[in-house]
Amino acid sequence: MKRSGKRARGRAPRQRQAGGSLPGKRPQQQPADPAAAKAARQTTAYLKKLFAEVGFSIDARRGQNFLVDLNLLDLLERSAEIEPDDIVLEVGSGTAALTERLSRAAFRVVTVEIDPRLATLARDRLIDCDNVELVEGDVLAGKHRLAPEVSTALDAAMTARREARRSGRFLLAANLPYCVATPVISNLLLVRPFDAATVTVQREMAERMIASPGSGSYNALSVWVGAQCRGEIIRVLPPSAFWPRPKVDSAIVRLVLEPKRRQAITDLTRFHRFVRDIFCHRRKLLRGVLIRLAGGKQQPSAVDRVEKLYQKFGFDRSIRAEEIAPDTFVALQQEFAAEL
Repeated sequence: MKRSGKRARGRAPRQRQAGGSLPGKRPQQQPADPAAAKAARQTTAYLKKLFAEVGFSIDARRGQNFLVDLNLLDLLERSAEIEPDDIVLEVGSGTAALTERLSRAAFRVVTVEIDPRLATLARDRLIDCDNVELVEGDVLAGKHRLAPEVSTALDAAMTARREARRSGRFLLAANLPYCVATPVISNLLLVRPFDAATVTVQREMAERMIASPGSGSYNALSVWVGAQCRGEIIRVLPPSAFWPRPKVDSAIVRLVLEPKRRQAITDLTRFHRFVRDIFCHRRKLLRGVLIRLAGGKQQPSAVDRVEKLYQKFGFDRSIRAEEIAPDTFVALQQEFAAEL
């Protein structure tokens, strides 16, 4: 783990468009400083040359697909709408091409890289980025828990911001490895919620996160994310945008936390477990699944409880979990728990 000194001063505030909408595409410009020029080098040719020089081989098990379309790399950073007082978490530092961009926009960046070989390359590239802390290791430490080193780094960044008498948001911005995308998003919403997340993920996952009830993509992740955030897909990315090329499309997805909706969930852990348990049987009728969770059809009290819930919510007896909106799931879980 490495942190290099204090944050550089003198960054000018970045302007947002009216209404907080995503900014439009910027005209191509020459980099204004050496750091910008350095970041622009992440192309396929550059990576092949760099990796050959250091003897680095791709580890497919860790989802190492590097974003080499420079316009899309810019779009990812731009879509995150980072302000000078924001703290940004990046998962998957890679060669730090995105990290450099984030560091120029944010107050502090905590970037996490599990591959020690890439962490070494990233440290070299970030030598002049004095507001970046690189944590080497897994971002998660088991189920529903961030790695202690990551939590410590984020806490230190928050403390530094308070001491500077500044306030801002906590953001997630990353080219997320496919293999960790779902647990990272899910667990952050559970234990350390971001104000907004702008990430590249597998297209299928992006569609699940923003899916509506009744669609083929709607699942437990849709409910968990949809009960707390509003989301949109910014851009679908073809395999050619990455090196090595993945076998599927990717997407830049943006999620914005809605605090009032999150606060309506009285017990996040219980709600998370309830949704997961329900969607283990997503194709079955909801009534039967609820009766099973209430104790089984052999217990008249369980059947009676579910019948009361159906009357209260006006559910048709043929309804399935995939037809119920996230906010209704929140209310259903709380009523179900109240009857225990």
